[in-house]
Amino acid sequence: MLSIIIPVFNQYSMTYECITAIRKTTDDYEIIIIDNGSDPAFEAPFGEFMEITVIRNDENKGFSVAANQGIRAAKGDVICLFNNDIFVTPGWAYRLIDWLDEYDIVAPMTNEVAGIQKTVINTYQNLDELNEASEEFSVEYEGLSQEVNWAIVSMFIKRNIFDDIGYLDESLWPSCGEDIDFCLRARKAGYRIGIAHDVYVHHERSRTFEAMQNAGLTDYNKVIEQSAKHLAKTWGKDFWNNQIVDDKQRVTASGGLRLNLGCGRFKMDGFVNIDQLEIVEPDLVADATKLCYEPNSVDEIYCGHLLEHLSWDEGQIALKHWLDILKPRGTIRVVVPNFDVLAKRYLDCPSSVEMKHLNDYYIYSYVQDSPHRYFYSERLLKEAMESAGFKRIEMLPVDHPYFVEVVDWQVGFVGVKP
Repeated sequence: MLSIIIPVFNQYSMTYECITAIRKTTDDYEIIIIDNGSDPAFEAPFGEFMEITVIRNDENKGFSVAANQGIRAAKGDVICLFNNDIFVTPGWAYRLIDWLDEYDIVAPMTNEVAGIQKTVINTYQNLDELNEASEEFSVEYEGLSQEVNWAIVSMFIKRNIFDDIGYLDESLWPSCGEDIDFCLRARKAGYRIGIAHDVYVHHERSRTFEAMQNAGLTDYNKVIEQSAKHLAKTWGKDFWNNQIVDDKQRVTASGGLRLNLGCGRFKMDGFVNIDQLEIVEPDLVADATKLCYEPNSVDEIYCGHLLEHLSWDEGQIALKHWLDILKPRGTIRVVVPNFDVLAKRYLDCPSSVEMKHLNDYYIYSYVQDSPHRYFYSERLLKEAMESAGFKRIEMLPVDHPYFVEVVDWQVGFVGVKP
């Protein structure tokens, strides 16, 4: 049995819709609602149709305490840590349970989340369209998963792990980061954690925080800050950048061919590192715009700070060449300097010194052998990738694990070959 644990604080209408989606898409489950001080008290809907247990706290004890209460009361051998602002889709539960043959903890893809679980699917405006788009997504990415160090949002967890490593950390109120901490403890104990790339759920994100902030109970930004400090103290300051397992493996069921184009001195494990300069000692000395790979033969391409060294027309030719050699559903990640940020930085403090710095380092890039020839903004980079034929284009977080540095003056997108 699957035990779905849902801490709630007010937001009765959203919780009702959340449970309705579960009821329509899920079999063999129980729901345990932990009412964290709602006013009025939460009353379970659909009592005659499904098994719902409500545990009432007279005050808001935070997510971790409430989740632990639910876990202790659960009957199932699989625990799902859930939020009431998540809307599940057909097949979500059985697909995630199937992945538990390979992993001990597994989580789906979604639209609003930190890290590599975030994705974009076909546009939807209501639950029917969401269900249709998610089913197309699941078919397209069937059988694909990725092992990670941590995941968040709707995790499926084998019950025995709690017996082995303990429950969620209750030291922070109201919440934030306890799921990452739990995953890292599980990894340390030898358990495997995965992200199922063929499962999609919709997430409204931070609705409980919003309700608590409106009630004057907490400050979201302060909670995020204290959580980051707490996790950094336990797991090191780079925990946020270490989601991908250390070999930076591709999202694939069987390895695959991955290219790091214009690698310079920044090599990536698991990739063929390609550069036209022998001095940087790449795996392959080649012009990244004229590669000798067969069409539909490459699983993944990473192109970090290369596109800006080409003209617009050359860049379009290169992007179409990379599209050609990628396999269907193969991915490309393209990162460039973001002129929007650099221009604003100069305009906030204009001077001849700053203008010279902008030219030397970012426009012509005199600091390296290959000068910059074209500048991109966030919007223009996305348009360039769309024009070349990539689909499902989504912005990468500035702390993406592939990036050499975490800086605000770069922008990147991931795209998929249709």
